[in-house]
Amino acid sequence: MHVESPRSARSPKAVTFLRIPVLIAVGMMTMGSGMGNPGCSSSTPECDEGCAIGGTYTFQLEDTSPPGEGCVALGLELPKGPLVLTTSDSYVSGNIDDQYLSTYYEGEPSRTLDFSYAQRIGEGLERRFEMKSTVAAPSPRKETDRSVIQGEYMLKIFAVEDGSVKCLIQRKFTATR
Repeated sequence: MHVESPRSARSPKAVTFLRIPVLIAVGMMTMGSGMGNPGCSSSTPECDEGCAIGGTYTFQLEDTSPPGEGCVALGLELPKGPLVLTTSDSYVSGNIDDQYLSTYYEGEPSRTLDFSYAQRIGEGLERRFEMKSTVAAPSPRKETDRSVIQGEYMLKIFAVEDGSVKCLIQRKFTATR
């Protein structure tokens, strides 16, 4: 005697035919839901707390000794300031002594504010600028709160061909609003 089990029964043709399209539809509906594909995400950091760093800051160097001969020959001086920052969400732009700055700022808890750029200038020279800094705690919640930024300013001019440094200005600084 032969008895058929329900497992060996064949699926109706409609179920077999619709299996793949249904799986695709379910996959598409769950994209971005945390089930599988995380969906679109912004690579731009968000600033949630302590973000009010925009404004005009007095800029003071720890060491005010003149830059080296190479810098003087290129007509470069120590930065005088002020440091001017404007914010739009987490994007920060600004300038110091006609040097354009831009970066992203996440606020608390890291409070890191780093700017950098490089550009070719003149014949065979490159200018590299970095300003690595931290907004002192507590970072400002309102534009009227006191704000202090501390870090290191670095401007380097070097020959592209052989990498020889023509000018290096590297100083610790404090900027206060």
